[in-house]
Amino acid sequence: MTLEALCDEGDIILVEGPTYFVFLSILQSRGIKARGVKLEHDGIDLSHLENVLTRLKKSGELSRVKALYLVTYFQNPTGATTSLAKKSATLKLLKQFERAAGHPIYLLEDAAYRELRFDHGEDVPTALTLPGAGRVIYTGTYSKPYAPGARVGFGILPEPVFTVVQRIKGNHDFGSANLLQQLLARALESGLYDKHVAKVRKNYARKARVMKLALAEHFPASVEIWESGGGLYFWARLPDGISAGVKSKVFQSALKADVLYVPGELCYADDPSRTKPDNEMRISFGSASEENIREGIKRLGAVLRKALAR
Repeated sequence: MTLEALCDEGDIILVEGPTYFVFLSILQSRGIKARGVKLEHDGIDLSHLENVLTRLKKSGELSRVKALYLVTYFQNPTGATTSLAKKSATLKLLKQFERAAGHPIYLLEDAAYRELRFDHGEDVPTALTLPGAGRVIYTGTYSKPYAPGARVGFGILPEPVFTVVQRIKGNHDFGSANLLQQLLARALESGLYDKHVAKVRKNYARKARVMKLALAEHFPASVEIWESGGGLYFWARLPDGISAGVKSKVFQSALKADVLYVPGELCYADDPSRTKPDNEMRISFGSASEENIREGIKRLGAVLRKALAR
């Protein structure tokens, strides 16, 4: 709905590389172009963001840039969390290029996994707490931390985006399901929500530990693992020259072993300025049992060892 409010066909949204692949599909379905910004362990590469904006300015395309989309907490797919310092610097950079763009450039902060922290670190404040928050569109959900079947989300949007999105929402469906909203409202008011989320976090923390140990035991030492303090995913980067893409022997062999991962190449924008890496994979521990996590990683590790031996 936010994209419908902000973008025309042919406009540009900046995204992390890699980013949430379903969001890339939404962009594609609306004829919106994506341009990638390199991702580091604590958020996007700020120098690369500046380079991308500068290049778009020189090519005359900056006026088509409408927003930067970041999954800022335990990112899907890598598990990375954007630091507050990077959020602040990002807002300053976007503001710096607004005059040349001729319109606001928003920061779309997707915080779907924020409540799924299971390490003992401090919560990173949202970009809404920073100077320039008038350019922040913050989105969250109750389905990830509380109940997957409760398809209810929320947004905190500045004007005039809020009013426009509100009208679009009404045109689409006259409002989200009342029953689900009532159930969630009562769970929040009664304290049941917080109690259940605490249980969910402990459950995911346990599964993450199981997967971490299995990865250490079964994956080749040359595979780089991105570890996260929350969320649902591990990110693995194979040595250069070993493909994990959809058409690769690794992916096909994994399927034959009844193991499924998300090929990392699906998480990169179709960006003519960057080649998509094909040696990465997203591995989820979210819905699998501990037994299946151990067995799945064991099987996938065998596939990788065989690929490296070749």
